Amino acid sequence: MFDGQIVKVIIPALNEAKAVGRVVETVPQWVDETIVVDNGSTDGTVGVAAAAGASIVREPWRGYGRACLAGLAAIGFCDVVVFLDADFSDRPEQIPRLVGPIAAGRADMVIGSRVFGGAEAGSLGRLQRFGNALSCGLIRLLWRRRHTDPGPFRAIRWSALRGLKMRDPTCGWKIEMQIKAARAHLRVLEVPVSHRKRSGVSRISGTRRGAAAAGARILATVARCALSDPPRPARPNRLIVFSRYPLPGRAKTRLIPALGPAGAAELQRRMTERTMQTALAARQQWNDTCRGPQADTDRMEVEVCYAGGTERRMRRWLGRGFRLVEQGEGDLGARMRRAVERALDDGCERAVLIGTDCMELTSGDISAAFESLHEADGVFGPTADGGCWLIGLRRNADVFDGVEWGTSAVLQQSLAKAADAGLSVRTLRALADVDTPDDLPHLPWRLPERPYLSVVIPALNEAASIEAAVASARGEDVDVLVVDGGSRDGTADLAARAGARVLTCPPGRAVQQNFGARAAMADVLLLLHADRTLPAGYVHHVFDALADPRCVGGAFEHRTDEPGVVMEILRRLVRFRARRLHMPCGDQALFVRRGVFNELGGLPELPIAGELHFVRRLRRRGRLTILPAPAVTSARRRRQVGPL
Repeated sequence: MFDGQIVKVIIPALNEAKAVGRVVETVPQWVDETIVVDNGSTDGTVGVAAAAGASIVREPWRGYGRACLAGLAAIGFCDVVVFLDADFSDRPEQIPRLVGPIAAGRADMVIGSRVFGGAEAGSLGRLQRFGNALSCGLIRLLWRRRHTDPGPFRAIRWSALRGLKMRDPTCGWKIEMQIKAARAHLRVLEVPVSHRKRSGVSRISGTRRGAAAAGARILATVARCALSDPPRPARPNRLIVFSRYPLPGRAKTRLIPALGPAGAAELQRRMTERTMQTALAARQQWNDTCRGPQADTDRMEVEVCYAGGTERRMRRWLGRGFRLVEQGEGDLGARMRRAVERALDDGCERAVLIGTDCMELTSGDISAAFESLHEADGVFGPTADGGCWLIGLRRNADVFDGVEWGTSAVLQQSLAKAADAGLSVRTLRALADVDTPDDLPHLPWRLPERPYLSVVIPALNEAASIEAAVASARGEDVDVLVVDGGSRDGTADLAARAGARVLTCPPGRAVQQNFGARAAMADVLLLLHADRTLPAGYVHHVFDALADPRCVGGAFEHRTDEPGVVMEILRRLVRFRARRLHMPCGDQALFVRRGVFNELGGLPELPIAGELHFVRRLRRRGRLTILPAPAVTSARRRRQVGPL
């Protein structure tokens, strides 16, 4: 063993009786097993190797790759596999140079470079040198990996090798391994090794015909790999923000008992926006430090992987400057796995995934995660309750499936999965996340102890309709105020019994609405006439509209409770005025951000059309949204005074 790692050596051999004994005897004593794969020798190679202490595996079908595959099939289990030739041109005593970086967790595969270490005069022919340079150049051109030598003397982590699914039966095996290692984003290191003239004459490099045939096989392997899975252009490192579109009742569901549906969704909105600010700041800081020829692939890009909304809604909410991808179907583990695999398959060297629950997250934490992936296969950010606030990988591995997400066992199970996949892992500092009501003290701001929306209903002698209006407005996260202007028909008593908070002031619709707005508790105001009713789920519609930071207010569609041609014509005219001319009226239940309402000085207290004047000023402050759900207006006035 080497530093606790089980190491086994595979030596393909064909008629190497003169050299194979010395090769086996020179292998360090700490190697757990040396396997010589006889590829159809006729000169006593098997007997010499067995006498030197090697295990013998027979593969009668000729081919370097076939011999290596036969050795792997017989190897059982180990941590590191070393390959070297049987002609004594490699130096087995230098095996520690190859195994050391893997045992230390700094590499997944180590190739002995004869270019760096020096080759004895005559050990490499001109055609062989040219072929080596050509194959390395093609790998660099197509897969953007720098190699100086496709030498046979190499070591690789056993778990990583299994994931490569090697199959080339010829001398293209070595090139196939390097290409597939590049695709799998393995950490490949080259170390200098010495190389001497082989014992005897090589059937490959010893003749021009053999060298040319070997070169053709290597080029064919490169072409096959390129055609079966075309090389993708290298992309920057990817930071994936896993988020959800904030919809009341669907976002932060474990916080609904404490905050209400809209309050929990509002918290989700604020937490996501704060996380995005941190992510974009980390990207800017990281990219500002990228210099040199690898700057393009060392840079960082941000992707938001979302659920619960549409791309249009997400873009309207969060803006531009990053990728948007839908999470898709499946449980949380499956969705996260797809996001990370997509990044690595796209050509990203490193992929880091974060959620939006940790308000202690800084741009430095994100940079530390990407820096950790220089040395490790995976990085995890633990939370105080046993979960993970970050998962990062540099190669595909199964660390997501089978984990009990949302429990205190997430980190422990994820680390166990990483160990099973043979990943070297780093962990970052522990952060607190916000998932349950007990976590709310970790927020960096104070939560408002008030409802999300206040509905202000001015009323004067509206006994016939006030109860229906109040009933349509009541709900969680809603403060309903009826401002009575001196009714004499019991309107105030009926409103109070229906569940509204009743205030009184002098009559006048605008006067009453302004009075109610000053007494409202929420940050969003909705002005509802007493003879109108709101649609079911209207709070969700208002919340969705105001998720757009450019939206300052809006109104509902207009509809009356009486059918007929005249009413349909009226509805279409109102729709045209609201949507095309951006001039909704009070009949459509106006809603507005309270801060904007106060900045405009409230509604002008005019005897007629005060709301219309207010809308004209409001639309200069930002976007007005006409919601698709209708607010139903009573047709009593039409019945009283006629349609015109």
